Amino acid sequence: MKLLMITWTDIFEGTGTFFEWCFKGMRALGQMPNVLMGGFVIFLLAFWVLRLMKYKKEAVRNGTYE
Repeated sequence: MKLLMITWTDIFEGTGTFFEWCFKGMRALGQMPNVLMGGFVIFLLAFWVLRLMKYKKEAVRNGTYE
């Protein structure tokens, strides 16, 4: 039976190889990941503001808004 022995060097080299592969793909995409992430954040902020406005309107209607 053969023992499987993994060293810290194997882990760090594997992690480094994985990130090199990821960054090659990111270089090919250019600014698209940044644009998509920014759009997603703006969408979430707009959604949350609309929900807050809805909750405030409901609180005013119920008389629970101070």
